[in-house]
Amino acid sequence: MTDPLNAFEQMLLESARQFECQSSERPDPATTSIIVLDLEFLYDRDSYAGYAISEGTTACKDIRWPFHRVAAACWLAATFTAGSDVPEISGPIVLSLDAIDERTLLQKLFDTLDANSSAVLVTWGGEARDLAVLRHRAEIHDLVLPLQLRNGSPHAPQRLDLCRATCVQAIPVHLGEYAASSSIPAKPIPARQIGALAEKGEWGKVREQVCADVLTTSVIALRYLSVRDIIRCDRDKAQAAIAEAAASGIPHSKFVNRDFIPWAAGQAIKAQTRSAVEQPVH
Repeated sequence: MTDPLNAFEQMLLESARQFECQSSERPDPATTSIIVLDLEFLYDRDSYAGYAISEGTTACKDIRWPFHRVAAACWLAATFTAGSDVPEISGPIVLSLDAIDERTLLQKLFDTLDANSSAVLVTWGGEARDLAVLRHRAEIHDLVLPLQLRNGSPHAPQRLDLCRATCVQAIPVHLGEYAASSSIPAKPIPARQIGALAEKGEWGKVREQVCADVLTTSVIALRYLSVRDIIRCDRDKAQAAIAEAAASGIPHSKFVNRDFIPWAAGQAIKAQTRSAVEQPVH
């Protein structure tokens, strides 16, 4: 029989070892990198049907996250360096199942995270579903998880869930709610319609939505981190850099061209006007 005190001691030693490893891998404090991620899903209806038959009337009526598989993913990387007003932007990258299988999609995402192991993975509500699905699908496809996904704590330093971080003890809200209250463009398609559109093979609309969610979340992350002095940059120039990257990466996106780029330009104009008004009169 295992000695519980000895087991507890071993657990503490392992925790200390992990902390030491994380400390040695900490990035240069002059540089902060984030990778903003969003996913869309399909239901594995066949597996759910088998579960529902086996459980009968006691089966859960909702098709919950173990029966979800990744239908589309988008991510954008931003690196903030001390002394620079504008972050270095990479992406956005948009992938979906009409052009790539799920295993390859996940491997490309994991490769990006592995290549930027010190970057903080940023999501909106990811701890509630997205990251659980990623871990589950990694097990299904026998993929090694990147560092950002290994620690299961919702407060892991390798990740930032902006939904949790912004609400603290207030009621959590949807991305569209927070964006609307902040005058940030979001959600070209009502969120509840995306699953059905994916099942119908409306991949253009699915990609449009997943990309829009990343751009919106990126702006929220920019604001969240800057007001807490975690990053320092010119916010309006940074938003313009995100818009420029989106225009280059996904030039045919209606959301980018119709909503996001004009919004970013408008924000820059407002900032210039505000600066001119605030200039002292000599």
